[in-house]
Amino acid sequence: MILRSTDLHIALPAFNEAKVLRSVLTDLRSHGFENIIVVNDGSGDKTGQLAEEMGADVITHIRNRGAGAASQTSISFAREKGINYLLLMDADGQHHSEDAHNLYQEILKGEYDIIIGNRFILEKNEIPRIRIFFNSLANRLTNLFCKNNYSDSQSGFRILNRKAIETLDLKVDGYGFCSEMIIVGEKSGLRIGEVPIKVEYTEYSLGKGQSFANGVN
Repeated sequence: MILRSTDLHIALPAFNEAKVLRSVLTDLRSHGFENIIVVNDGSGDKTGQLAEEMGADVITHIRNRGAGAASQTSISFAREKGINYLLLMDADGQHHSEDAHNLYQEILKGEYDIIIGNRFILEKNEIPRIRIFFNSLANRLTNLFCKNNYSDSQSGFRILNRKAIETLDLKVDGYGFCSEMIIVGEKSGLRIGEVPIKVEYTEYSLGKGQSFANGVN
């Protein structure tokens, strides 16, 4: 189904993603998503230039600050522009554009303020064992500070409604923002849910993201 809505904007935090960004943006366009924001997080390649050529709204950090800072920049932009729904999506090609429709349709039901795309519900997702182990550890640590239990607290694929956009004020610059958003969200009274998504790990995407040591920290 092709879904067009001026209410939904998709934001991609991007650091040196010129190798795959064109295909990611092309795929999003083919699924009917026209409102795309690329936060060029201090890239040393042509990420920003390519995003502009593809018609995305580009916000540039002069230096690399991290996925958390780029995500907060996206949220701040959405807050200032009066955007009703903001979907955060990794720019490395591991996520599927059609899943954005699923998250959007789910949040329109009004049951949740934040919906996280869960990679571990679908058995057909081929996820490296080290990623499963790391995420299991991160989930346990995150859930220590939460009322509810989350089985994919580290997923970068998530959608926020207007209430969440107005409420969230994140401080963590790095990948820890995934846990921070859940913890801060719960403390702020936001309703958080999870829905299954597909994920595709490639040699390129596996080279991105945080190290195990950084994850533990």
